[in-house]
Amino acid sequence: MKIYFKFLTILALTALMAVPAVAGASGSYSTVNKSIHIDDNSTVGEVDSVNGSIHIGANAFVQSVESVNGSIKLGNDVTVERDIDAVNGMIALQPGCEVGGKVETVNGSILLENTKVAGDVETVNGHLRILNGSEVSGNVVVREPQGWNISNRHKPVHVEIGQDVVVHGDLIFEHAVELKLHGSARVGEIIGDDVKMVDGS
Repeated sequence: MKIYFKFLTILALTALMAVPAVAGASGSYSTVNKSIHIDDNSTVGEVDSVNGSIHIGANAFVQSVESVNGSIKLGNDVTVERDIDAVNGMIALQPGCEVGGKVETVNGSILLENTKVAGDVETVNGHLRILNGSEVSGNVVVREPQGWNISNRHKPVHVEIGQDVVVHGDLIFEHAVELKLHGSARVGEIIGDDVKMVDGS
């Protein structure tokens, strides 16, 4: 995953930094060891944090959101122009959010509530819950663990595709998954050798 290699560089730089830093050029926010809170109705550029959570207020517009070792939470009706990426942190989007790119995490869960995602929704070890009429134009993907994640490959990832959800792409599972698929959901092909279906009602 591209975010992994990008954040290896960021993590290496943080070892050289003694204090938290915030860069606000061009309306962008970047922090180390400090959380970021974007106010409601704000318009900002790139938002990224190492060792800190990110909260985007309702009706905000941001270009992209990236986090290492911190959660990402978006309020209602937030628009993200490009991607949302996290390593070791959950991603939660409230109703009305729209993402112009992908939503991706490595070791954190993803929760989408009545959200539109133009790209893929992807994880390695985190559970996925795509609920309440959310729409994903790309694929929903659970990647095979690699590197330090390889010990977790035997643990099934829980994937829930909820009521009235539409996934225009496929559900692609590269390792064990427990899939809860609501009867009203519309998805593409389910691809995977180790998929256990559970009651989706």
